[in-house]
Amino acid sequence: MKLKEPDIKDVLKYFYEISKIPRMSGKEEKIADYIENFAKERNLKYIRDIYNNIIIFKDSTKSNKSNESIMLQCHLDMVCEKEENSSHDFEKEALDIYIEEDYIRARDTTLGADNGIGIAIILAILSSNKINHPKIEAIFTVQEETTMEGAKQIDVSMLESKKMICLDNMNEEELWIGCAGAKIFEYEIECNRQKNSRDYTLIKIEMTGFRGGHSGKDISKNRGNPIKEMGNLLYNLSKKYNIYIKNIYGGRKVNVIPRECYSEIYIKNSDFDKINQEIINYNNLLKKKIINDNENINVNVKEIEQIDNYSYDSNTTSKVINIIKDIKNGVYYKDTNENPLVSLNIGKIESFDDKIKISFSIRTNRSEVVQKLEKELECIVSKYKIQEGKSELSGYEHKERSTFIDTCKAIYRQCFKKDPKVIDMHICLEAGFFASKIPELDFIAIAPNIYDAHSPKERCSISSLKRIYNYIILILEEI
Repeated sequence: MKLKEPDIKDVLKYFYEISKIPRMSGKEEKIADYIENFAKERNLKYIRDIYNNIIIFKDSTKSNKSNESIMLQCHLDMVCEKEENSSHDFEKEALDIYIEEDYIRARDTTLGADNGIGIAIILAILSSNKINHPKIEAIFTVQEETTMEGAKQIDVSMLESKKMICLDNMNEEELWIGCAGAKIFEYEIECNRQKNSRDYTLIKIEMTGFRGGHSGKDISKNRGNPIKEMGNLLYNLSKKYNIYIKNIYGGRKVNVIPRECYSEIYIKNSDFDKINQEIINYNNLLKKKIINDNENINVNVKEIEQIDNYSYDSNTTSKVINIIKDIKNGVYYKDTNENPLVSLNIGKIESFDDKIKISFSIRTNRSEVVQKLEKELECIVSKYKIQEGKSELSGYEHKERSTFIDTCKAIYRQCFKKDPKVIDMHICLEAGFFASKIPELDFIAIAPNIYDAHSPKERCSISSLKRIYNYIILILEEI
């Protein structure tokens, strides 16, 4: 067995086609229509449920003598992030896909290679009459990037296979055999308002240029969190000056490391120059503290027009600042190899007249360790009388012994002439929900190199795609 140079024109064709179809989480009807029509046109048996999950069945090829069947799994939705100056409408417009050197990219938006490349690989396999494979059960789920409702609700009673290849990975050197669970939190803080005198000026602090990224895969890469840093800056200012928050907002999703945060605060007129210098100093501190490629952190301040002179009062301002300060952000616990096992990402903050909402998520590969962090959060909730909402996503703990995983590792070594990194990934995948419904499920996640997922810098390596597509074909031939 040797590494071939496979033809990936069909993979690219399907990826370009699905990139024309809006597919944000919770609005997957159009992409589900496309997948359903794909099955109909090829006379493949399929099931589409009320949630828009789809399962397509394909019989084994005549040359395949195995009685086995295998699941190929991916999700239909994508994270919809864009550059600040982009007017792209994710609900209506196609992605602007282009190739730059070895990479597939999208102009000013996320690429949706997570998990669009997985969709395209599966469709290319289903449409081919040249690949030797066992029975295939191809599973396309919805809302993976938000609630995982598709995986929670899907009926798997008609599936035969106990082996799943998930295409929701991002690194060709890694075989993911386990995944993290997650808990998603939404804090709602009641706020009181006051009217400020003419002795106060309204300023806007803009904290931008953070790299952002995937809140599981990139959480240990020191990319910085502007919501957390804004909280730290406001805390430092509040110790020296009278400040009152009028507005604070940043980030978009709990599973995305935010790239910007903004706050509007009232300060005494006489303190403007001193506070401006404090902000300049903090900007310089951040640039030294967070050093990454493509990071262009900048903290600006400007005076803005006052409309009604209202802000949150002193107690509310202090409470909000302290809550942001007290919530830990980043990697909370690592294993002996410095891999994250428990982490927290503050993903979004938004303010309203009478409340402020802070949304964040905890990822964990070790349930016994996360309990300490949860107790710390319970103390915050109790101390500040926060209204709290929670939801939970299941993780998957790999089998200690698996002939399926052993086969995948052996084929990898033959293909790539080196050992793969076999790891429990600090990312939430749908395997946990499938494992709860399918006893003895064997699971592995495989994919080409995808960089900066969940951000507008997302890109997929074409050369890596060729290698991984060939690798998956060889696994299918071997089973």
